[in-house]
Amino acid sequence: MKKYTMLLLSLSLMTLSLGCDSQDVPPGYKGFNFDKTGALAMYSGGEGLQTDTIVNSGTHYTGMYDEIVGVNCQSDANKESIPVLTKSDMKVTVDLRITYASDCTSKESLAAIITRIPRIQDSRYVQPDQVFQTYVMPSIRESLRNQLAAVTIEDVKEIRSNLSTQIRLDVEKSIAEKGFPVRIDLLTVSDITLPEAITAKIKEIEVARMEANKESEKQRASKVRLERELFEAQQQREVEREKSQKLKEIAQVNAESDLAVKTLAAQADFEARKLEALGMSEIRKQLTGSYLEYLRLNKDAEVRGKMADAMGRGTVYYLGGTEFAVPPGGNASVSVSP
Repeated sequence: MKKYTMLLLSLSLMTLSLGCDSQDVPPGYKGFNFDKTGALAMYSGGEGLQTDTIVNSGTHYTGMYDEIVGVNCQSDANKESIPVLTKSDMKVTVDLRITYASDCTSKESLAAIITRIPRIQDSRYVQPDQVFQTYVMPSIRESLRNQLAAVTIEDVKEIRSNLSTQIRLDVEKSIAEKGFPVRIDLLTVSDITLPEAITAKIKEIEVARMEANKESEKQRASKVRLERELFEAQQQREVEREKSQKLKEIAQVNAESDLAVKTLAAQADFEARKLEALGMSEIRKQLTGSYLEYLRLNKDAEVRGKMADAMGRGTVYYLGGTEFAVPPGGNASVSVSP
């Protein structure tokens, strides 16, 4: 009786244990039940991964032996520095920044990740970096080899902007063709590091270029200064030429004005003389013979009077051939009849 009681107690404890175990699935994780067995389960079950139903985040019943295995489906970001040989057989280092995530949208993709990638010891979940190293990194290396194999060391820096786009296209194409359960959200080439010898040579060239640019800038400044001085000299000569031309024009205008004034003065003088001559002619025409004789006699008497004063004997007049003497202090008058 005691034996049966102990057996019944053991079965009760086993049933209680099998019915009370549970497991938490963190946010952003998904997985499947993994059916396990053991002595307390009388070694029944143990069918392994159960892919018929996806287990989402939350707390789930598992029993004593079963567990939930799955995948961290959250996005992650990696920075990788990958050495690659170029066409020149010189190694360059390409720095990449990649944002990616496991494809947890279907039971098939989840099962592919869980069954291919071994879980880290004491972990029930596959982590993003494991997915990256398994699916993404090989595609990136292959793309880099293909892209840089035809590029010389001199042209590496020139293709940087296009390299990001081309690598992403290659990786996405490879993932699609091979059915890899991973998604690429972002892929950029942040830097390309050349060999140290090439870098040193580039620095030397850059220093020489900077010196050449400085010298070129000095020459350009000198050229600009000379051109400005030449322009200013040309402008000054133009000003002097215009000034000289203006002075010539002013002199010419003054000469023409003087000539015009002289011409007008000559014309006025000529007209005045002409009018004067015409006036005298008219006056002469209007004078009578008697009046002219009177004027002649007066003039003659004036002359004789002055002579008489000079001689102290008075004034002598001649009228019609007859001499008349007027003593000093005497008076005489002449009457002329027309």
